Amino acid sequence: MGSTQDPSRPTKTDVNQSFSRSSHKTRPVSVGLRRPRWWHEFDTNSPHVAEADRLTAGLGTFECRPFRLRIFSDLAPIAIDLGRRYAQTAERFSHVHANRELLDIHERLRIHDLNLCAETEELRSAARACANRCSFTRQEAPTPSEAHQGCLRIVERYRLTPPRVTDGALEPALNRLCDARWWFRKIQTLRLQTFEAVARDIELVTRCRGAYASDYTVRLKRRQRERSRLYLESTFVGNEAGQTYSLQELADRSVSNPAIRRAELMVRIKGFEMVAGLLGDVGEFYTLTTPSRMHACLHDGQGNPRYDGTNPHQAHVYLTHLWTLIRSELHRQGIRPYGFRVVEPHHDATPHWHLLLFMPAKHAALVRAVMRRYALADNGDEPGAQQHRFKAVAIDPAQGTATGYIAKYVAKNIDGHGLEADRIGNDARQAAERITTWASVWNIRQFQQIGGPSVTVWRQMRKLAKVEDEDLETLRSAATASDWAAYTLGMGGPLLPRRAHPAKPLYGLGRQLHPATGEIVYTTRGQYGDPAPRRVTGITHRDTPHDTRKHFWTVARKGSAAGEGGSAGTAPRPAAQLPTPEEPSAMPAAPLRPSPPGSAPSAAVFPWTCINNCTDPAQPTGRTH
Repeated sequence: MGSTQDPSRPTKTDVNQSFSRSSHKTRPVSVGLRRPRWWHEFDTNSPHVAEADRLTAGLGTFECRPFRLRIFSDLAPIAIDLGRRYAQTAERFSHVHANRELLDIHERLRIHDLNLCAETEELRSAARACANRCSFTRQEAPTPSEAHQGCLRIVERYRLTPPRVTDGALEPALNRLCDARWWFRKIQTLRLQTFEAVARDIELVTRCRGAYASDYTVRLKRRQRERSRLYLESTFVGNEAGQTYSLQELADRSVSNPAIRRAELMVRIKGFEMVAGLLGDVGEFYTLTTPSRMHACLHDGQGNPRYDGTNPHQAHVYLTHLWTLIRSELHRQGIRPYGFRVVEPHHDATPHWHLLLFMPAKHAALVRAVMRRYALADNGDEPGAQQHRFKAVAIDPAQGTATGYIAKYVAKNIDGHGLEADRIGNDARQAAERITTWASVWNIRQFQQIGGPSVTVWRQMRKLAKVEDEDLETLRSAATASDWAAYTLGMGGPLLPRRAHPAKPLYGLGRQLHPATGEIVYTTRGQYGDPAPRRVTGITHRDTPHDTRKHFWTVARKGSAAGEGGSAGTAPRPAAQLPTPEEPSAMPAAPLRPSPPGSAPSAAVFPWTCINNCTDPAQPTGRTH
């Protein structure tokens, strides 16, 4: 009588699909695209692998243990979490189900010879290897078209999105594909998003384990921020007047600083509230959430049986489309609310929206009805939909201001300032770090102004010197005084379409002062050979341009040819010495080191950066004087 295969055992096909070699003795473990190191099936020297092995001891058949150990070794940084998940799944369902889930996780995190659980430096090496493959393909291909097709096959092998080809120009796309930095950025994004998707699926992102983002990703992003800060502190910019600052000093004085970002948001929200008071408008606070199928976990941290695999970015796109439908319907009704939108995550990283909107009192009931109708259009009859999918609260000035109502949501999603804990009891500052990590990984814009004048023009106004035009000077004075209400009214009010605003952003090419000749050099080509994008350079007021750029800045990294400290003989100064925008003459001078007359500028004088936009003249520049 023929025997049938035991369905509880992982088949050889499963193992061979997951691993390039299925020997029970030894096999290579990929840690990127470098040469793999060898691992023995009973070698549990890694503490993570050893603990995962202990957690899963006795589960499954005799073939399950080597199967698990191979995957635990490959994904060693998260082996303990995988071991816990395996044991839970085997207890809930069966070890067959646990084996299949573990195999699926491994296939998602190990793409051919690319291991997304490898260390950052290993991924950097993998990026260089991919760029070298594309360079070799490009050199060997007879035509640019065939080179592009060959490079696309390499990109698709690793589930990455290739660069776009604009107007049939293949060279910029090929230049990106042959650049290790482009590959590293793509691999890092794939790594974080893939791991976070897996973490949500196996219940690592919950109020019980790690709210908003997994502990593994929070640690990765923390190290990344530390490296970025070291880079900014060791990179300096200087201008033709001899003033020198580190990029970290400048970042601390911009909206990159959480305290300044929070303060600017509160100024704008308060300004809208003051405008609403002058116009007699009322404030409404709304909350929009997604259908239950987009939530990975239930409120108690257990897996959601209705979950359909939607990731946070896809859920945010759903809410964005929902708001597009709502806004279009309101515009057809002649209603244009203004205010702010805040996006924050549930404990399982599923986003939801808070909106603080102002409008005439006669429109409040209709706005509520429209928003509720669209919010419940998708599975509106499911349990809990009527109570949770849409909420509306009228702002009562007698009980508190609209600004005070939304202040906690702003602080919670930036730095936790003024808060002790979030709504699930976590420390506010730690929760803020996890929330900003969540937003960064899933590319979610946390704050968005709805209606009103341009904040870009507002920021450029604050850079503008005093002008003779009375109307423009009124706007500039309001912006400099941080009076968003006066600025909004001066721009025509919160309901005026932006195309009708008196002041608009001015866009132009990047420029640099040639240190040897004194000529102004304009950037016409980007780093990869495509046309250089136009950047905000000032404002236009009633068709009159006003350039707010006062200096020509050069970037030189610490320890480069420009000298230690970023300029010749100049040490970095503390941020306390930075002058205020009203005191440009107070800025201490530090001489820059120009290239000798008649010589080509060094790479330290003309590096490729978003600030400088000029390159080494020894390379093809594509620039015009």
